[in-house]
Amino acid sequence: MKYAKLLFILLLVGTIDAAYLVVVHFSPAALYCPSGNSLIDCASVVQSQYSVVLGVPLAVLGLIWTVVALVLFLKIGREKMPFAVNVWGLLGLVGVFYSVVSMIALGKACLYCSALDILIFASILTSYIGR
Repeated sequence: MKYAKLLFILLLVGTIDAAYLVVVHFSPAALYCPSGNSLIDCASVVQSQYSVVLGVPLAVLGLIWTVVALVLFLKIGREKMPFAVNVWGLLGLVGVFYSVVSMIALGKACLYCSALDILIFASILTSYIGR
């Protein structure tokens, strides 16, 4: 894969971001993000009704996605992407879509959530471009 280093960095940073969001979900005092602004209000987003899907925090789902994607990348390396990786990428896109729509519905944005969305989307795009 031509873009292996870039993909690794995107997934690693995404994993760190998602892990921070998990900590924030379970301990809101750990949040370091502007709040009260008309648009950027991380606390409103990470504590909203949209932050939990089927009883699981969206941050946990994001962490699971990035960790599994990182493991798949490390296991598969430069080989051609199998069907399972394509399905995993599709699930990642569904998660990004849900996150973006949720923030639009709230009328608020979370910098860390948006960064994770961008990192997931960029890693999926990079994995396909780099084939």
